[in-house]
Amino acid sequence: MSRTALEDAKAAWARAYEGLTREEIDQRVMGFSALVRGIADAGAVTPDEFSRTTSLDPARATELFSSLAAFGVECDEQGRIVGAALTTKPTPHVIRIAGKQLFAWCALDTLFIPGLVGKVGEVESTCPASQAPVRLTVTPKGVQTVDPPDAVLSVVLPGVGSSGSTTGPASPT
Repeated sequence: MSRTALEDAKAAWARAYEGLTREEIDQRVMGFSALVRGIADAGAVTPDEFSRTTSLDPARATELFSSLAAFGVECDEQGRIVGAALTTKPTPHVIRIAGKQLFAWCALDTLFIPGLVGKVGEVESTCPASQAPVRLTVTPKGVQTVDPPDAVLSVVLPGVGSSGSTTGPASPT
């Protein structure tokens, strides 16, 4: 990856937080974490549940919930958030947490979700090159098992020449 591409990616992330105070950034990160835990536990998060789990006053929780919903998370017909890195909607990246089959937007997400939810994740995906299954056991402390043992994960930044499929709310898959 060229230095310019990396700088462009950093600039895009910086723009997403431009004008926010440190407290607002911390609240977004805390809110995102609460969403992932809520999806892992219940499959969806309502504004009321979000308010309870974040311990924010209801007005601020509703404002933050709405801003996260506008930031690219997946919502259902009832306005509940059902996808924020972890989703109930099928993707190529299956992650089983506490006996529940869920999905991740991308392979990279499967590596941090168990740490956010504090539970082991059994991951199954498919190698885009060989179409062979790739299985991982990821604990809150890190990757425990990998099959095949020589599997690797590549991170491709948007607009940097990726020819593979993507997942997530803006994805066709």
